[in-house]
Amino acid sequence: MTAEAFIALLDNTRQTSRGWVARCPAHADRHPSLSVSEGERGILVKCWAGCLLEDITVAVGIKVQDLFYDNEPDSLEWRDAHRRRSAERQREKEINVLVGLSVDTVREAERLIQSARDINIDRWSDVQLDVALNRLADAYDLLEKGLMYGGG
Repeated sequence: MTAEAFIALLDNTRQTSRGWVARCPAHADRHPSLSVSEGERGILVKCWAGCLLEDITVAVGIKVQDLFYDNEPDSLEWRDAHRRRSAERQREKEINVLVGLSVDTVREAERLIQSARDINIDRWSDVQLDVALNRLADAYDLLEKGLMYGGG
């Protein structure tokens, strides 16, 4: 079973930065108290009101074993889930790097790009040109990632 398939069995689900929250099916939950996320070997489920995992799975009509990827007859599904988690972790690392950038760093990149407009490079050596172009490429890359993730 995938996390998405498990989430479909729950009520009042909402995606969060770490997975999902939903109403716990094992008790009369007025506010979402069930956390669901994808782990390395299966779906992680936690009721913050204290419900047992067995009670939660019984309430949605599955077995605890269904939460583990090893039980999947098709290992492609597990591999796809693992790839998604790895890609998400990589995106989170990139975002954390960008969030850690100071406003001054972004301003410096913008200033460098603005200053490179309309310059005459006719008399530059290959080394000077290479250094300048590499700095501009880094500045463009920084700004592009910052815009992509809402930074800057």
